[in-house]
Amino acid sequence: MTDRAARVPRGTCRIFGAIKAGGTIQNCLILVHGPRGCVYHINYILGLRGDHHIPVYSTSLDEHDVIFGAEEKLREAIEELDTLKSPEIILVLSCCASSIIGEDINGAIARAHARSVVIGIDAGGFAGDYTTGYAETLRRVVETCSRPVPGTIPRSVNLLGVLRSGPDLREVRRLLSLAGISVISALPAGASLETMRKMGAAALNVVICETSGLEAARYLEERFGTPYLVTDFPIGPDESRAWLQGVARAMSIKFAVPADSFPALPPVRVRERRIAIFSGPTRAVAVARFLSGLGVSPRLIVLDFPPPDPAKVAAAAGPSCEVLVSPDWDEIVERVQELGIDLLIGGMMESPLAARFGIPLLDIMHGSQRSAGAQGAGLLLSFLQEGPGKKS
Repeated sequence: MTDRAARVPRGTCRIFGAIKAGGTIQNCLILVHGPRGCVYHINYILGLRGDHHIPVYSTSLDEHDVIFGAEEKLREAIEELDTLKSPEIILVLSCCASSIIGEDINGAIARAHARSVVIGIDAGGFAGDYTTGYAETLRRVVETCSRPVPGTIPRSVNLLGVLRSGPDLREVRRLLSLAGISVISALPAGASLETMRKMGAAALNVVICETSGLEAARYLEERFGTPYLVTDFPIGPDESRAWLQGVARAMSIKFAVPADSFPALPPVRVRERRIAIFSGPTRAVAVARFLSGLGVSPRLIVLDFPPPDPAKVAAAAGPSCEVLVSPDWDEIVERVQELGIDLLIGGMMESPLAARFGIPLLDIMHGSQRSAGAQGAGLLLSFLQEGPGKKS
């Protein structure tokens, strides 16, 4: 579809990515220096899409603040949150309004008296999109929180670009433990100031999501000399085994995989389905590979943002699959209808689409939903065996 003046965009702005990343760090508060409307709508969206409430605070800029400036108001807000909430980390984000009027958020941070680690991030929405916000937030947090360490901890890794905690993160940790590999910090999901202080001690940084985690990995390599490995998300026993072997190989670890560690999926016959996947590139590649291995390759993949490696997405999708990158709503509706899609794999944003066409939807985009490893593959498999018209 050609560019149009009026669109219903699927992607959002830089500040959303910064908030989404920072909101999963332990004991971290987010303060947006901007009008209350920006924060209200982001709080509302995160409440719908997430498994837990991420409170986002605002300096609630008004007309007077926009004309005369409000850096003193920001300083007071930082000190107030520090005193009343006692967080370990406060992320201070600019937005479109404060960026346009040139508010010096780092100057306000320098003048504030706070026990918390306060990190300023330029999140004005006109420069980059939410993937920029993800990546910059992870890098800035790593830059600020990591510390020099006396040595490397053998068989230890950091996981970078892990945007969801819950069962998938537990499964990744379990897989690594099979090779005697421990996790120092998983960033941002569940990371704490204590674990981030120790990130420089890792023997390897494992990038789970290249778009969000690669900049942080490059910084850690530059500062501490830690090598990094960009990996694919492991779904299914074969992919999980290959993922673990790849990490172990990068660390020069030789180990014997226990025979029962990667139980094969039960033999089943999955009838032909017309499947659409809605996600970021990392998870889309993993799900598409798993489906193709079952003989039910997807017909449509809708990516939230451009993939770092389009060839990898194309290879996982297969020749009969159409790939859309950041399409608007009208284009999505058109392709779902014309391709006769009868099953959706995505998240809450696809609920209206599922309701409109009466298509089953499997939500794999929230932290409480399991998709990694053999058990995650079992969930996908059981969903594939449901008949059209059933709701998950």
